[in-house]
Amino acid sequence: MAISTDQIAIELKKIKASKLQHAESLEHSKPITKLAAELQTSIQLNELLTIFSKHLAKLLNHSGLVFQHEELAINQSHGQRSHHSCEYTMTIENTALGKLSLMRRKRFSETELETIEHFLSCLLHPLRNALLYHQAIQLAHTDPLTGALNRSTLHAVFQKETAQSKRQHSDLSLLMLDIDFFKAVNDNYGHAAGDAALKAFSQCLKQTVRESDHVFRLGGEEFAVLLHPTDISGSMLLAERLRQAVQKLNIKHDEHNISFTVSIGLSRYREGESLECTMLRADKALYEAKESGRNKVISA
Repeated sequence: MAISTDQIAIELKKIKASKLQHAESLEHSKPITKLAAELQTSIQLNELLTIFSKHLAKLLNHSGLVFQHEELAINQSHGQRSHHSCEYTMTIENTALGKLSLMRRKRFSETELETIEHFLSCLLHPLRNALLYHQAIQLAHTDPLTGALNRSTLHAVFQKETAQSKRQHSDLSLLMLDIDFFKAVNDNYGHAAGDAALKAFSQCLKQTVRESDHVFRLGGEEFAVLLHPTDISGSMLLAERLRQAVQKLNIKHDEHNISFTVSIGLSRYREGESLECTMLRADKALYEAKESGRNKVISA
């Protein structure tokens, strides 16, 4: 255990047999028994963390917790951040389960840290199941090559965003993007280079748009971005930022430096219309951008 002024860091790679035995002996106490039982009622990660925090709070005061899993791009916070924290890096049977940090205004005592570890012994297996479920859902909704959301997910997200747009009387815009002369990348450098280019392009989009925006791969080199809440002028500005960001990309693959541009079509959602109608107008604007010279943004 390493202790500093601001943080207590603990690595929980595997709960030792003695601690498991100790935890098992504590299962006869109500807090551990109730926690273990309630953790079996959900496979949703967010609900598991809420249950864990709620039961731990009955014995040990803390202001909040943060759970992070780098590989699955998970970063969830509950409660409030504070000055001191204890951090657990959790694995079970050589499977990484992520990091859990508990926070409060004063340091955790040795006794309190042992209590946390006993509670974590109940969390590990349900957490692993929740992560497997999260990963399965994520794979069903994302493009395996680029990590962008897939085409089938666009319909569900569109329905959700249009409903929110109606409630809030806010604007919703759709961008259709197509990499210019992408076939030349595959022809000149090979399909592996083309895959690397698509990954870099998708990452560029994600880094340039806002957290509230959604990036989709529709197929091949065609992508879409759903912007909410954004009016037409704001959408044009963001689309232009995307165009410029893509133009600056320099992708290194083997001994080659690969660069390209993107054409973008933009349409504003009209209340009551279908996704197909919104996409059709954006697609027409994209076609116009292609026909009039490429590497530009056209609004429907």
